[in-house]
Amino acid sequence: MYSEVFSVTMAGLEAVIVNVETDAGDGLPYFEMSGYLASQVRESKDRVRVAIKNSGIELRPERIVVNISPADVRKAGTGFDLPIAVGILAANGIIDSSNLKNTVVLGELSLDGKVNGVKGVMPSVMAAVERGFTSCIIPACNSNEGSMIDGINVYGVESLRQLIDFLNGNTDMQALTYQGIAVSEHNGYQIDFADIKGQMAAKRASMIAAAGMHNILYVGPPGSGKTMMAKRMPTIMPALESDEIMELTKIYSVAGCLNDGILMNERPFRAPHHSVTRAGLLGGGSVPRPGEITLATKGVLFLDELTEFPQAILESLRQPLEDRKIRIVRAAAEYIYPADFMLVAAMNPCKCGYYPDRTRCFCTEHDILRYMGRISQPIWDRFDLNVKVNKVEFSMLSQDEEDNDSQMTSEQMRSFIGRARDIQKDRFKNDNIHFNSQMSSRQVKKYCGLGNREKDIMEKAYCTFNMTARGYEKVLKTARTIADMEGEENIAVSHLSEAISYRNNGIK
Repeated sequence: MYSEVFSVTMAGLEAVIVNVETDAGDGLPYFEMSGYLASQVRESKDRVRVAIKNSGIELRPERIVVNISPADVRKAGTGFDLPIAVGILAANGIIDSSNLKNTVVLGELSLDGKVNGVKGVMPSVMAAVERGFTSCIIPACNSNEGSMIDGINVYGVESLRQLIDFLNGNTDMQALTYQGIAVSEHNGYQIDFADIKGQMAAKRASMIAAAGMHNILYVGPPGSGKTMMAKRMPTIMPALESDEIMELTKIYSVAGCLNDGILMNERPFRAPHHSVTRAGLLGGGSVPRPGEITLATKGVLFLDELTEFPQAILESLRQPLEDRKIRIVRAAAEYIYPADFMLVAAMNPCKCGYYPDRTRCFCTEHDILRYMGRISQPIWDRFDLNVKVNKVEFSMLSQDEEDNDSQMTSEQMRSFIGRARDIQKDRFKNDNIHFNSQMSSRQVKKYCGLGNREKDIMEKAYCTFNMTARGYEKVLKTARTIADMEGEENIAVSHLSEAISYRNNGIK
C-alpha cells in the first residue's frame, strides 16, 4: 500500500514542506530511501525499524520504499524519523491515513519509541500555517516553541505509541495553547555600567553606539575596562520590537539554541574566541547552520583582542557589515542568513599594550605600525566610533559608590538612549529600518542635512583626514544619533564635531 505524510526540512532559515511517500508491499525484505538525503536521514531507517518494534508493533517482512520529495531540496537532520515511521504504519493499514491529509509531522525517534526534540520547530510550524495545514505534530519537549504560532492546532507527542493511538482516535489530545508574544523590558541584568570606574568619555561613546546601533572599537591598555564596557553594552540597548523578537527567535530555533521555547526578548551578545573558524563565524558547514554573525543579529558581536583574529577572518566581515546578510553558496543550493549586528571590538594600542606610556612601552615605531597594520583600512573604515580608553586612575577606583557623577548606571544611560530610540522609531516608521546606522545613502541625504557652517566643517574634515565616502556617511549617521540623544531636529556644529572626533581619535 501507498501512504503520504507531510513533514518539513530546513533550507537556511526557511522551512520547506516536503512529502514523505511510502510504499510497503510484497517482495524480498528491503528498505530503500531516496530524495537527496543527508546521512542523518538515511540512518533513520534503522532507528525507525527498532522504534516500531519496541512500540509493540510487529511488521511482517516486506519491501519498503520511502521517497522524500521534492528531490532537488536537500533533506538533513533527524526530524524525519517520526514521519517515516508514521508513513510505514499508514502503508500497512495500522494508522488511519485519512487523519494525515492536513497534518505536518516532525520528530526524532529513540530506539524505545520515545520522541526526541528537533531543531527549527518554530519556523516549521510557521511554514505549515502558510501552506494551510490545520494540524502539526511535534515532540512534546518542543511544545513551548510550537505553541508560539497561532492559526494551527499543534500537538506535542512523547512517544510513537501515543501518536498511533491519537491518529486512530483511541485517545484524545489537547492542542497546545497559544500564549501570545510579550515584549519585555530588560530583565534584571547582573552587570551594570556603574561597575566601571571613571571612563566617562568611553561611556558617552558607548551610549551613542547603543542609541544608533553603531559599530564601536575600544583601544587602550590592558585592564582599562574595554571588555567590561563591551559586555555591558546589551544592558543599555533599546528593547526589541515584536518583529525583531520573532526574527531572532526563529534564528535561535533553527540553530538549536532556543532555551525551552522561550522567546528571545533580549538582544544577544556573542563573543567568539579569536580561534573561531570561518564557518563558525559566518555560518555554513557540511549541514549549513547559522554562524556567530547571524546569532548576533539585533544584538552585539564582540571581538576581543581584535588583532589576534586571522586577517582572512576579519576581512570576511566586510561584506556582511555592509549588506546586513551573509550569502552561503553550495553546489546545489544557496542559503541566506541575516547578519544585522552591531560590531563591538577591543584591542591594545601595541603588542605590549602600554603605548604611549613610554615608561612601560618599549615598542619601536615600526613595531607599533606593524601591530596596528594587522587591521586593514577597510575594516577600520567600518567602525563608526574609535574610542581611546585610558588607564583608570587610583582616585577613580577609590571613589565612593554614591558618586553617581562618575559612575553612571545602565539605567541612567538607557534614559538618554530611550529619547533617541523614540525619535528614530518615529522617523523610520515607513522605511523598514530601526536605527540610524541602517540608513541607506538616499536616507542619509534625506535625514542628515547640514547647514552651510556644518558643510564647511565637514568638507575640511573630509580633506584633512582623507575620509572615504563610507567614512563621510558614517560621520553623518553618528552626528544624527548625537542630535537625537539631545532632542535636536537638526545636526549642529557640536554634534558634527563630536562625530568627527570619533572617526579620527589619534588611534590610526
